[in-house]
Amino acid sequence: MDSHRNTTGHRAGFPHQAIGVVATLGGAALLAALSSGAAPGDGDTSGFVGGPVRVVIDPGHGGSDSGAVGNGIVEKEINLAVALRLQELLELDTLDTNGGGDWEVLMTRETDATVSLIARSDLANNWAADRFISIHHNAFGQSSANGTETFSFSEGTISANMRDRIQEELILALGLFNRGSKTANFSVLRETFMPAALSEGGFLSNPGDAAVLSSPDAVERSAKAHLFGLQRHYGLQPCVPTDGPTTYCVAKLASPGCVPAITSSGTPSLANSDFVIACDSVVSQQFGLLIWSRQEAAIPLFGATLCVGGSIRRTPVQYSFGLGNGNCSGRLELSLDTAFMQSSGFQAGEEIFAQWWFRDPFYFPQDPVGLSNGLRFTVLP
Repeated sequence: MDSHRNTTGHRAGFPHQAIGVVATLGGAALLAALSSGAAPGDGDTSGFVGGPVRVVIDPGHGGSDSGAVGNGIVEKEINLAVALRLQELLELDTLDTNGGGDWEVLMTRETDATVSLIARSDLANNWAADRFISIHHNAFGQSSANGTETFSFSEGTISANMRDRIQEELILALGLFNRGSKTANFSVLRETFMPAALSEGGFLSNPGDAAVLSSPDAVERSAKAHLFGLQRHYGLQPCVPTDGPTTYCVAKLASPGCVPAITSSGTPSLANSDFVIACDSVVSQQFGLLIWSRQEAAIPLFGATLCVGGSIRRTPVQYSFGLGNGNCSGRLELSLDTAFMQSSGFQAGEEIFAQWWFRDPFYFPQDPVGLSNGLRFTVLP
């Protein structure tokens, strides 16, 4: 264990901010927490009541404090990478209406910055966070030490429940030796007023652990493990939020036997959108346009399905090109760049539903309308 997880200082249960705890919890609640030997925050049972759960993510070390170093990995860097991806996953989980939870996230650092131990707990306490998760990786003088372990301040608490769920998920995700769930008098666990856990993903000083932690998908697996642990801690089914647009609804078969398929690429971000919505397998050399709305629908229309409803907007007409002669080589494509999003009044966090409409003259006397399937996407900040 490295020295950054300071275990010295104030007696456990009596942090700097005792006055603030009295103001937050009330004197009786504070005295009960202290007399039980539990950290003050372990009495907090707040959940998804009246708003999102406020989670502080703490990437250990940073700046002048590198943390552990071993086998080509610097702890402060991998801590930050996992923490930033966890932040992104929690934000996506909030935007995804298909499952998961509702979270508000605050980072103790988002760059390679030096942040003191007490500043980390002060940030969480002053923000009145509901949960605190500190992300670390380990090292030891002997390279044989290995495995994953997760800490809380005490046993039998809400903190310990969150700790156990995170530890279970990290073992499943990384497959390293299970060192178990433990307690420790670490500063960020002792001085925080809310339930808190500190994970040690593996030993950078161990060649086997380091090989796993330096693999291309290790950061993703570790971040998802923390996400799943937090979701389970709140009684939710583990859920990977949709990390991009999804298709829905059913396309109409076009006259040459084409099945038009809506596709997308890029990221629909208000800050810097490179988002493109296209439709492949369209009847070649036809005109079409994208229709979109803030409402989903499944309305029968001319032997097809209208996948958007409510107040429908249309985009400029596009041309499918292709090889001609009524085959399926056409493609419709439209860029939803930042200017398009801003002029359309898109707002961060809202869902947009889109569908391609195109002319299909070969279907006469049947209705010459082609409709793709639908695309659902969330506008990112």
